[in-house]
Amino acid sequence: MLLRKQIFIFVLLCLVGTSGCSGKDSPSRVPSDFVFVMDVRSPASDLAASVHVNIRIDAKGKGQFEYYDNGGTIRYDLNEIVTYDASQVVKSGKFKITDEKLEQVWDILNENHFFELEEDYQIAIGHSYAFIIVEANNERHIVDNIGLEVPEIRAIVESIGTLLPQDISFEYGEGVTP
Repeated sequence: MLLRKQIFIFVLLCLVGTSGCSGKDSPSRVPSDFVFVMDVRSPASDLAASVHVNIRIDAKGKGQFEYYDNGGTIRYDLNEIVTYDASQVVKSGKFKITDEKLEQVWDILNENHFFELEEDYQIAIGHSYAFIIVEANNERHIVDNIGLEVPEIRAIVESIGTLLPQDISFEYGEGVTP
């Protein structure tokens, strides 16, 4: 009798432990501390030619964007993070991406080996530009790309662009191939 109770409890625990592993209740592959920040050039439009867009997405898929006029100069703070003043913002908004799209963002970063990329890809010529910060699994990785063509960064920027709302537009630009 004791053996039957033990087997019953074991089977019950197994069922309870696996019941939430399918469908919408399955846990996300995206780390719970995930934060994605990307700063890229906005394509020439009704906004000034020196306008960039800063995009942020958290682990719940909540996002925000700010278009800002950098006046032709990219500024950094003491931690080498791209910065701009509130007075430079010309348009802003919020958005939410689905869990599926959030996982696609995570997959794009991993497929393009973001965490293995060097932190600095810069030269004085070329139009490619992307500044990306990703925080995940208690780590932070920054990639700053100006002027150089980096296929992995292009793939990240262009792929992320397909997952965001249509009113957020940006471009990587042509870069110099070393």
